[in-house]
Amino acid sequence: MSHDITFFDLPSKGKSACWSLNPWKARLVLNYKNLPYKTQWIEYPDVAPTFKSYGIPANSPELNPNAEYSIPAAQINGQYIMDSLSIAHTLEDLQPEPSLHLNSEYVGRTQEAILKLWGQLAPIAMHRIPDMLLNPCSAQYFQETRTKRFGMSLAEFAKSDKAENAWPGAQPILEEIKTILHENSGGPYVLGNKPSFADFILAGWWRFTELLDNDGDLHGRIMQFDDGFLEHYDACKKWMERVD
Repeated sequence: MSHDITFFDLPSKGKSACWSLNPWKARLVLNYKNLPYKTQWIEYPDVAPTFKSYGIPANSPELNPNAEYSIPAAQINGQYIMDSLSIAHTLEDLQPEPSLHLNSEYVGRTQEAILKLWGQLAPIAMHRIPDMLLNPCSAQYFQETRTKRFGMSLAEFAKSDKAENAWPGAQPILEEIKTILHENSGGPYVLGNKPSFADFILAGWWRFTELLDNDGDLHGRIMQFDDGFLEHYDACKKWMERVD
């Protein structure tokens, strides 16, 4: 059975390619399930007006307190959906196999760990996003909205006390992720030999940090923490070949 799927993503500068963690989670699901889809690229300042024009309901403050409208989103057989996990559930219902194992406890544990890790490392990495990844209109939007959110510019954020404490605070969270990856034997994935949505949360993070890396100071440093991290990333790369 064929399906009509449009995936809404944030373009990168140059040749547009998926770069952000949250879109990667959902795009990995599409690639893993081998579902045909087309990508519609939307710059940051165009997300809200575009989605409002489509009649998409806004995010609840509980789901996303920072943005009424956000990427990723998808139109699946005429239905608009925002949020990577919501998209994953819809695609799982649409095509149950291969399974995403969305009911696994590891989905929540992995998501929580990555959210904490990004919160810890954002002060030393977030300021790179506008210059390294975004087109001018999105770069300006990103700078302005994050300055408002943090009460300081991204350049100031990168020199704050939080930046100085980024790596020491990241160590116990990296230990959590190491534990998650090693609890089940039999393969490189979180569940051992069975890929799951938990893996796609991690794989999206690996790719995101790789794109923000500067001479091994971010992604490289994370990968050095445990051999299982690189083994896991390599095992997921076959579903990351399509980036657009």
